[in-house]
Amino acid sequence: MPHASCPTPSAPCSLPHPPCSLPHALCPLTGILLAGGKSSRMGQEKGLVEFKGKPLIQYGIDLLSEFTDTILIGSSNPEYLAFGMEMVPDEIVGKGPVAGLAALLKRSNTPWNLVLACDLPFLQPELVVALLEAAGTNQAVIPVSQGMAEPLAGLYHSDLAEYFQLEIAKGNLALHKILQSCQVCYLETDGLLLKYPHLFVNFNALDELNSFL
Repeated sequence: MPHASCPTPSAPCSLPHPPCSLPHALCPLTGILLAGGKSSRMGQEKGLVEFKGKPLIQYGIDLLSEFTDTILIGSSNPEYLAFGMEMVPDEIVGKGPVAGLAALLKRSNTPWNLVLACDLPFLQPELVVALLEAAGTNQAVIPVSQGMAEPLAGLYHSDLAEYFQLEIAKGNLALHKILQSCQVCYLETDGLLLKYPHLFVNFNALDELNSFL
């Protein structure tokens, strides 16, 4: 994996794809939960909002725990310490998800990282397996839902940390645009969406959350 620069982006891919060199259960992985974003529309800390009996972030913890024992939470809110995971604050505050992701990838001790936003309660293990199987020689694997990339439910190589930091320094903060310069597998998920139509549903306001209760 190159440092500080990314090669020409790959063409969109779909399963089957050359698998990771190790079975997914054996791949050294870090789970990353992004919980540092502003929750202005929610009116409270988004990851701590209860949904069907547990905090939103707990859904991500439960899913990631099926694949790794190492989970990092990107936040500076001490309330997340109650979950028993290491917290990693943004090194550059107020720069959006890419800043949080850069800090978390820098802190990671494994090559590969499963990255999830804290408000995606319907994600399934089958998606994670598909992401891992598509890793190959890419720098990231990003699922695509109905033609839209979902970069906050993806697989990232730790080598991207330095590149993300350089882009932030240039004022480039849009993660989806930064990824266009990287070696990314954009993984179609049409089959999974037929089985799980709410797979990528996230909540930005309480009325959205309440509509699923």
